[in-house]
Amino acid sequence: MHFSDDIYELIKTRRSIRRFNDKDVPDELLDKILQTAIWAPSGKNYQNWQFYILKNEKLTKFKKLYGKFWKYVKPTLENKLHPKILKLTENFFQTTGNAPVVILVFSKKLEGEEYITTIGSVFLAVQNLLLLAYKEGLGTCVLGRVTEMADQVQKLLDTENLEFLCGIALGYYDKEPPAPPRKEGRIHWV
Repeated sequence: MHFSDDIYELIKTRRSIRRFNDKDVPDELLDKILQTAIWAPSGKNYQNWQFYILKNEKLTKFKKLYGKFWKYVKPTLENKLHPKILKLTENFFQTTGNAPVVILVFSKKLEGEEYITTIGSVFLAVQNLLLLAYKEGLGTCVLGRVTEMADQVQKLLDTENLEFLCGIALGYYDKEPPAPPRKEGRIHWV
């Protein structure tokens, strides 16, 4: 694994990891990453992100819940993924790749604020978290939100006043996956 101090290199080499080893992630390291990640910009400086770190019992409960997400995701992937990749993806939903930590990300609901601004601000902090974790030798994978299950995630943590946006599986890993090619035609000079 290669960890550079060059921000350009970090961005280009970070990958989504879907298989973690059983090495524990120290709480001090998680706190360092999160305390730095929240220095992201945010609309009107509301800093409306909320991060919940799951380990042990709560993590086990979330993994069971996350496995149920698969029935909502599978129909959209069946005709897009090779059967072998589909099976690997299903396994990830059932196990979160054995990640020793999952961070659940929420947005504080702000009355009268543009929805895109409130969630956009949270994802700026999420990107910081992904890059900082990688810099520290950790792998991450963003766990998408499934609308049909969002309320159950909120009930798990008693966060009904917050909106569940995503999870992040996090831990140490043994092998980096290859880089997916970048798609052309996404940058427009006008």
